[in-house]
Amino acid sequence: AVSRGHHAGINGLLSNSESCGFCIFNNIAAGALHALSPRHSARCERCAIVDIDVHHGNGTEEIVRQCHDPARLLFFSVHLYDRERTSSGTEDMDWKFYPGTGDEDDVARNVINVPVAPLWREKELKDATSGVTGTNNEGASRYHNTRFKKKELAARARQAAAAVASGDDKDHEHDDDNESLEKSTHGSSAVPAPPASPSPPSHYLTGMGRKAYRRAIEHRLLPALRAFNPDLILISAGFDAARGDVGNAKHIAGGREKMGLDLDPEDYAWTTQKIMTVADICCQGRVVSVLEGGYGRTPSGAVDYPLDKTLFAESAAQHLRALIDPYNTELPLARGKE
Repeated sequence: AVSRGHHAGINGLLSNSESCGFCIFNNIAAGALHALSPRHSARCERCAIVDIDVHHGNGTEEIVRQCHDPARLLFFSVHLYDRERTSSGTEDMDWKFYPGTGDEDDVARNVINVPVAPLWREKELKDATSGVTGTNNEGASRYHNTRFKKKELAARARQAAAAVASGDDKDHEHDDDNESLEKSTHGSSAVPAPPASPSPPSHYLTGMGRKAYRRAIEHRLLPALRAFNPDLILISAGFDAARGDVGNAKHIAGGREKMGLDLDPEDYAWTTQKIMTVADICCQGRVVSVLEGGYGRTPSGAVDYPLDKTLFAESAAQHLRALIDPYNTELPLARGKE
């Protein structure tokens, strides 16, 4: 099926979004709700939507949140996520990688979001993970984005409550700080310590690039799918996470681009194979794939030329081959490289 739609919500444009990202009708959500309708309820009690587009499927999530029983509908999305405060003249602006959503799960409604840090944040990610053994498979579980944030907020709430309970804590804190400062300066004029840097986003701790993407599939998607045990799996198949695709780039003045994700055609074949394996266990291989994003690469040094769609086409082809024969992906992949 063709024609993207995962940015379209119940009424088309979402109330907190500035555009629908070229989406008019949310085909994947419409298909899921049709499959779960009373007409097909005997054959489809549970449906799972797996969104592998590089952009968060905010429209699909809105529909899943508001339109159906969460016990029957699962939504999973792995996507780039990045936001920052920028300055333009005298005004501050909030820049975001579109659509700027999908940084938290909603377990009660069977919504699972796995944000991935973009490759252009490599320096920040290294700083965030220096001294932390949490960027491998163990870290992907340890620093689950929603659970980590909830623990952090709970810790802060306990600290605030303790401070309120003991009214003199603040004075003691200042005394301790002054004493430490005097000891460190050995009697010299005190210099205020610089403010502590803000904590890095929790999803930085799970890595970036295709390794983080594969970890998201293995450690977040597959266990959730197997536990949900769907009767039908729908894939929002976006190929704009491919290496060099303009859809995952950060566009800079002068026609320059910074790549956000670097998936290869083999990654799409591998992902599809993993989904099909679960589908064969849970729902007799019932999988429907719907095209979302995918655009092509800017030719080197030629921003005015048509996009190079070679890698996009190969990624889509490998996805289709794995849909047709998920247990014999090595042979098609080898042929594709000849």
